[in-house]
Amino acid sequence: MKKGFTLVELLAVIALVALLIGFAMPAILERINSERGKLDDALNSTVMAASSIYVRRNSSKFSDEQEHYFKFKTLVEDDLLDESILTNYNNYCVKATYANEQYSFEVVTSCVEG
Repeated sequence: MKKGFTLVELLAVIALVALLIGFAMPAILERINSERGKLDDALNSTVMAASSIYVRRNSSKFSDEQEHYFKFKTLVEDDLLDESILTNYNNYCVKATYANEQYSFEVVTSCVEG
């Protein structure tokens, strides 16, 4: 008698594995997207805090009632962000807008600094 699997047994195992993957994949992808969202929120909070400190340190560069832009690279050079952020966000900038006696910040994908 030969030992091993028959073709039918092998196909049944492959079908079962495919079925399990089919059920598990949506949950895995949902978890990945959830974690990516948390990472984006954390990055955004960090950049906003660094931007606020940068504006306070360099208040003479900023005139009120205007929009100002500065690159992530500027925040890195001012030791407010880690240099590793430039790997994925090299051309990103922060738009600082002065309104109601305070600055608000927004991350934008490109800008001319000034």
